[in-house]
Amino acid sequence: MRTVALISGGKDSCYNIMCCIAEGHEIVALANLRPENKDEIDSYMYQTVGHMAVDLYAEAMDLQLFSGIIKGSSVCTSRSYQPSAEDEVEDLFQLLQTIKEEKQVEAVSVGAILSDYQRIRVEHVCERLGLTVLAFLWRRNQKELLEEMIACGIKAKIIKVAAMGLNPKDHLGLDLDEIYPHLIEMNSKYGLNICGEGGEYESFVYDCPLFKREIVINKTETIIHSDDAFAQVGYLNLLDCQHKDKDWDSSTSLKEKIMKLPMMTTEKWLARHVPNDDAEVSQDGAGDSGLMGMVMCVPELHTSDYAPVTFTDGTHFVVSGVKAFLSEGIDISVAVMEALSVLKNCLNSKDLKVSDIVSMSLLVGDMTQFAEINKVYKTFFSSNPPVRLCIQANLPRNIALQLDCQGRIQQQKDEELSDRVVMHVQSLSHWAPANIGPYSQALLTGDKLYLAGMVPLVPATLEVINGGINSQCSVGLLHVENVMSAMKDGCTFWSCPLVMCYLTKQEHVRHAEEEWKKALESSAINMEKPKLTPSVQYCVVPALPKNALVEWHTYAWLNIDLQEDVTEINILQQFDNYKITSSAIFYRGKVDLFSCHISVDLGSPKDYSHIDTMQMVKELLLEYFKVLEKGGITGMTPLVKIVFSPTMFNYGILYKCFQLNLELFGVSCNSHPLTLSLVPVEGLSNRQQVLAWCQ
Repeated sequence: MRTVALISGGKDSCYNIMCCIAEGHEIVALANLRPENKDEIDSYMYQTVGHMAVDLYAEAMDLQLFSGIIKGSSVCTSRSYQPSAEDEVEDLFQLLQTIKEEKQVEAVSVGAILSDYQRIRVEHVCERLGLTVLAFLWRRNQKELLEEMIACGIKAKIIKVAAMGLNPKDHLGLDLDEIYPHLIEMNSKYGLNICGEGGEYESFVYDCPLFKREIVINKTETIIHSDDAFAQVGYLNLLDCQHKDKDWDSSTSLKEKIMKLPMMTTEKWLARHVPNDDAEVSQDGAGDSGLMGMVMCVPELHTSDYAPVTFTDGTHFVVSGVKAFLSEGIDISVAVMEALSVLKNCLNSKDLKVSDIVSMSLLVGDMTQFAEINKVYKTFFSSNPPVRLCIQANLPRNIALQLDCQGRIQQQKDEELSDRVVMHVQSLSHWAPANIGPYSQALLTGDKLYLAGMVPLVPATLEVINGGINSQCSVGLLHVENVMSAMKDGCTFWSCPLVMCYLTKQEHVRHAEEEWKKALESSAINMEKPKLTPSVQYCVVPALPKNALVEWHTYAWLNIDLQEDVTEINILQQFDNYKITSSAIFYRGKVDLFSCHISVDLGSPKDYSHIDTMQMVKELLLEYFKVLEKGGITGMTPLVKIVFSPTMFNYGILYKCFQLNLELFGVSCNSHPLTLSLVPVEGLSNRQQVLAWCQ
């Protein structure tokens, strides 16, 4: 993509340019914002120290520099950004808007490593301008990253210090390689960010593989900004700098030169995470029933018989069974719009808000229609949308989409006081995939971390990796764990009570089981004692987003401090033709931290014809209420997904069986209100499993 690079003169923005070139992007211009008539300002967004030499920096690369003046200040400092004419972020918008019009750029390079504040604002500006953010340093290990920068020829001087363990007298003017050992020591001693991402220090690059001419710093001036006894703040004014010619081989392209350096690239990322010995079963993402878009012929539903269900206990809420019905002459986009309108009406009927939704489940009838569905769906949410799961399910043929949602009512209207924390990364990086739709990767509220369904994409390209099923499972799990740990340090798969694994072939289940076992064992290495024992449910579906072979979906419980407060219940009940296995995990004293996984398994495949659906559902509900009684659970519990195969059960009949049995169990249901969602799939964890209760 044609790319403009945001530069400050520092090492991070410079090195990210190198990363962009290594990924095949073309840098066509540089952009810099500087203070007016000042050497340095304290800005939440921009490094301004050293700005007087940035012109030389651009000339050293033979690139046009677009400069702007920082006129605004840090007006909006909340977790999300709301535009304000007086905010310094709008200065960036004006600058990038000018560059886009003049240079026809498609992307913006930014050197953010850990600052959500900076990333969120750059992404907000770029989204408004239709630009892609390239942030290949995002969440890289800082020790590894700084070592890599030095090894790749980034030569930079320290021009500002502002942290305990750093002082102007000893450290201003040092090169990166000179100060590196001290940074490692201060990281160990004081927790200093090795790359200076917390504002501990700033740097100025005087030479690197991008420069055709070196910058020589002849004269500087030391300014003590704050003479604090513990963390003196000082910076260098670069008073006299000039270019110095250096050997430059014009016969070799810049990308060829950079690709010889020991830097992280997509190729190296793939080599690290996609082993060559992957036992590849199939590259085709289509399920057992055929190619994507081909669906099992499931009888139609009568619209009047399937009203959505909405329930709230005043804190949590669930809406299930919202459907986009198709009929002759009705465009799919109209059907989806009507379904979203129904969802909004369900919320309004209970005085609930769309902004309080935390998790959405989208079951689409045909994945080839997803682009049309998504186009309408994205108009429903504003900033910081909920997390989302999206799969193709074997829905009745007159249903284009089935929606379910869960939410938590925010008592605090002030975002800074709210416990709702959203991760909505839209930048391309080497960390984890940016959002490929209008959803967030993770959303934390209360003690529960909700996660989006994760498919195995290459983070730098958002394409599905070229590995077989083992690699795709492994990479998908890597992405899930990266997002969890970014949201909460120490959050691992052992914090997840239930994991859903969606696959497109039945024979892939055993490979997914292998990779799950490896991931679980790996995440337990540094744990004294696992917090939970996760249940895993495997589901075979016709198709997944991006034609992936696998999608992982889970959620995590946080702040589980005492292992003795976690209770696990396991019950096995044997019947004539099948058995019901129930397992539940709950945290005493926190009503929303409850998970139940129930499996119905045949004694043998031949027993299918002898199952009485009404009786089986009755026995299933009895087992569930038995679990609740044994655990002393009362009140509202989370959304239940009933996963089943339409070859075993008719959607309409199964729905009626649950409806009638719940009416019969009226007393139990009043004390344990249930919200169910039917999820028709092609297969489950094994050939004997015919239905699973996933909560």
